[in-house]
Amino acid sequence: MLALTLPKDLDARLEGLARVTGQSKAALVEEAVLALVEDLENSEREKASLETWLRTEGVAAHDRLKADPGRALSIDQVRAHLERRRG
Repeated sequence: MLALTLPKDLDARLEGLARVTGQSKAALVEEAVLALVEDLENSEREKASLETWLRTEGVAAHDRLKADPGRALSIDQVRAHLERRRG
C-alpha cells in the first residue's frame, strides 16, 4: 500500500486524463508506476549486461590489441566495415 500527495497541477492533469480515458486516477497511477518500474528494471539489466560484456569481451579485445598493435584498424577502415555490414 502506498499513499502519496501529488502537486495540484499534476493532480489536475491526472484528473483530466482520468475523465478522458474513463479510468480512475489510481489505475492511471498504477499503470504509470508499473511502466516506470519495468523501464528501470530493463535499464539495470542492460547496464549489467554491458558491464559483463566489457569485463569479458572488451577486456579480451583490449588484451589482444595490446599484444599485437598491428591488428588495429583506422577509423576509416572501421567506418567502411560498418557500412558494408549495413548493406
